Amino acid sequence: MPSNYGGRPHNPLDLNDIQWDQVSRWIRVALVVLAVALLLFLVKSMFYGIESSDEGVVLRFGKHGKTVQPGLHWKWPWPIETVYKVPVQRIQTLEFGFETEQPGRITRYAPSSTDAKGVAEMLTGDLNLGYVEWIVQYRVKDSMRFLFKVGNTERIDRGVLPSGSTSDPNPAVPDTIRDVSESVMRKLVGDSSIDYVLTIGRDQIAKDAEKLIQEELDGFEMGVDVVTVKLQTTSPPTAQVQEAFQEVNRARQQKERVMNEARGERNSKIPAARGAKDRAIAEAEGYQNRIVLQTTGKINAFLAQLTEYEKAPEVTRMRLYLEAMEEILAAVGGKTIIDESIRGVLPLLNLNQNAKPDAAAKGAIR
Repeated sequence: MPSNYGGRPHNPLDLNDIQWDQVSRWIRVALVVLAVALLLFLVKSMFYGIESSDEGVVLRFGKHGKTVQPGLHWKWPWPIETVYKVPVQRIQTLEFGFETEQPGRITRYAPSSTDAKGVAEMLTGDLNLGYVEWIVQYRVKDSMRFLFKVGNTERIDRGVLPSGSTSDPNPAVPDTIRDVSESVMRKLVGDSSIDYVLTIGRDQIAKDAEKLIQEELDGFEMGVDVVTVKLQTTSPPTAQVQEAFQEVNRARQQKERVMNEARGERNSKIPAARGAKDRAIAEAEGYQNRIVLQTTGKINAFLAQLTEYEKAPEVTRMRLYLEAMEEILAAVGGKTIIDESIRGVLPLLNLNQNAKPDAAAKGAIR
């Protein structure tokens, strides 16, 4: 007998009114769709591609099966095998104290935040406050260590799709590198003076930081190589102090410029003076050697003549006389030879008749 509930008649469900043929047909359709979807999912999970900058690590039931290179590959469907894509060729960058919003020809940086200032502000060894911004670039060198030596597998699995595609396969790695980098940089800055950090020590601090960070990461067996550590900005924390330090830096640069100019002037003057000195010494030595040789030759000639003179004085004396007269007479133009026995021939002899006209004229004038 029908009963009233809330003023409306209530009819019990009659199973005979259900169209079981339609229900069974819809169930079969749903099972077919589910089977097709499952099949498509399995087929899709069997094929995967590795980009040129990545490397694929294949795990079979959680154990390392193989490492594959870039290209198209296949595997057993998930969850039998899982692929992790690791960017082994890509240089990854971590920024400390600042954040780049849009890189390009004109890089746009995010406004300075409290967290960024907390990272960049450091206490130096002389109890001054410095503001240091830097970057760390690293590259994966060992995929297995990169994936499983740091962090936990649950966190990695949550970041990896069943097909193995992920943009950050192990978030624990950059977090660890960030912590290690901050620790190393604060240690190096804390051991240095503010002047050293702001001026001549920038490059050396970056080199030391790169070495120490790599040693720490190797101790963790992280499987990454630190490519470079570069200090972007080193300055005092406030604008007023920054202006004072900038004045000091400009004065130091002016000092270095003047000193370099003085060194250049010295390097140009001193070699020239040394060259002139060496040239004068060489000329003096050459003159000395020439005079000594000439004098030695004359001495040897005189000694040879003396030896011959001692052997035959008359003959040698006559030979010397004849050689001297030959040399003298060879330089005379016109010559008149008169026997010494002839007297008074000068009025009869025109001594200028064979002389040159100019010579005769000069003799007439005298």
